[in-house]
Amino acid sequence: MKSTLNLLHAVAGPTTVAVLRGAVGEVWRRIFAVAGAYQPIPGDEQVLICTDVIRFKGDAPLQIRSGAHEQSRMAFRSAPPQCENVENLVTTPLGGGWLSGKLHQRYSAGVPGIRMLTEDRTPKRIIDSGYVVQSAHHDTYGDWVSEYLCPVVRALPLNAPLFLPRRLSAQGYVRRDLKEWGVDWKPVEHPLQITHAKVLRQQKYFVHFPREDAALLHRLWPRSAKPARPGGIVYLSRRGDLSQVAHRTYPSALIEALVEARGGRILLTATASKADYEMAAEFSETLIFDHGSAIYNTIGWPVRRIVEIVNDGWWNNAFLMLADAIGIQDITLLRAGLGDAHIRKRLETLFNSPIVAPVEFSEGLK
Repeated sequence: MKSTLNLLHAVAGPTTVAVLRGAVGEVWRRIFAVAGAYQPIPGDEQVLICTDVIRFKGDAPLQIRSGAHEQSRMAFRSAPPQCENVENLVTTPLGGGWLSGKLHQRYSAGVPGIRMLTEDRTPKRIIDSGYVVQSAHHDTYGDWVSEYLCPVVRALPLNAPLFLPRRLSAQGYVRRDLKEWGVDWKPVEHPLQITHAKVLRQQKYFVHFPREDAALLHRLWPRSAKPARPGGIVYLSRRGDLSQVAHRTYPSALIEALVEARGGRILLTATASKADYEMAAEFSETLIFDHGSAIYNTIGWPVRRIVEIVNDGWWNNAFLMLADAIGIQDITLLRAGLGDAHIRKRLETLFNSPIVAPVEFSEGLK
C-alpha cells in the first residue's frame, strides 16, 4: 500500500493522494465501527457554525472552487470539555486511545487508519495518572503547535506526566518546547494503561484559530516591544526546505531578489535559528512567506501586512486564520502557479501600495 501511494504521489500530486488516503481510512473506520471495535466522535459533537468571515486580497487559491476572496471561520457549535477524565485508558505508540476493547476517536492522537486500528493494545505497563492529547494530525511542526502545544499550555500546570505518540516525541522541536515550558513528558514506546487519564480535547475546529486564541498564542510568542520599521520587509523562504507531508515548490529565488532589492531581510526556514528570527522581527512591517508552519515563529512580530505564496497543488486556510486571529488585517495571497511575471508584478505593486484591509483595497490588486 505504501509503495502504491508513493507512486500515486509522484503521478497525481499530494492533494490527490491525501484525498485517496483519507477515503481508504474512512472505509476501514466504518468496517471497525460496524464490528464494534471503533467509536468515532458522535455527529452531534461535530456540528459546526460560522463565526465570522475572513477576507483577503490577491489570488484565490485553486482549492477555493468558487474563486471567492474570503473564507468562513468555523467553530464547534458546542465546544468539547477542555479536559476529559477517563478511567483505565490504554494509549498506544501510534496514539490510539482504547477503552474496554474499543478505539475511541475522542481519546486518540490522529484520525485512525488501518495501522492504528490493528495496532497491539495489550498494556505492557499500568500507571496511576497521566495526560494525553486528542488530535486529528501529528505530522508537522504546524500540527504540533496547533493541536498539541496550544492545548498543553492552556492546561498548565499539569499535575501528571504528558504522554506523546512515539513519532511525535522523536521531533526535536517537541523536546525543545516542552523543556521551555517545564512539562514532564514521556514517549509511549509500548501500550500503556493509565488508570486515571486526563484527555486534553481540541477546542477549535481544525486550524480555525478564533480571535480569542490570540492571548494564548502570545503566551507562546510574546508581542514585540518595538513597532516595525516603516517599509521593512521580511521573506520566509522555503528554499532548501522539505515538507513533511507534501512536496511543493515556490519561486523563492525570484522573491528573494525582489525583497533584497527593497532592502528587505531573507530567512531560509530550513536553517534559520531562533536568534535569526529575533533579529529580523523589527523589519517585518510586511511579512512574505511560502505557505508553511515557519510563520508560527513570527506570531509575536509587529507585522502589519502579510503575503502568503500559495502552491496550486497544496494549500489550506490555516495561516489565513492564524493571521486574522493575531490581528493582521492586510492579507494577500499570491498563486505561484501563475508564473514569475505575475508574482513580480503583484509584489512590486504591493510594495508601492499603502497597508490597508481587504475591504478597503483598490480593485487593481484584487
